[in-house]
Amino acid sequence: MQLQDLPTGHEFPPESLIITETEAAAYAAAVGDTSAQPADRVPSMAVVAAGLSRFIKHLGLADGTVEVVHASQEVSFNRPITPGENLEIRATLKSNAERRESRFATVEMLFIDESGKVVASASSLVLVNTT
Repeated sequence: MQLQDLPTGHEFPPESLIITETEAAAYAAAVGDTSAQPADRVPSMAVVAAGLSRFIKHLGLADGTVEVVHASQEVSFNRPITPGENLEIRATLKSNAERRESRFATVEMLFIDESGKVVASASSLVLVNTT
């Protein structure tokens, strides 16, 4: 799957996401988040980072052969995520355009809990150098 070949509106296959207490603690330590209590909740941006990294891997952009920049992020949480909670990620390519040798792609992600409720949403813009 190549980013330049995907149309706006492309829906990626749903994926499961579980962030463990150990992963939550590692993320909090890596970003210096001392307010996080990984035993009780996953740092909010750890959820978004895990979802976005999957999108980047799906498109073959994580192999180091192209420059990828995470340019902007909009996030909304309806409640905290607990370690070990099973979420489903539903991602849609909202925009995909090339300008001046760079590709601008926006992916929208919904994070859905086991009861079917959206617990978080995110819109991420990535820029990919196409030269």
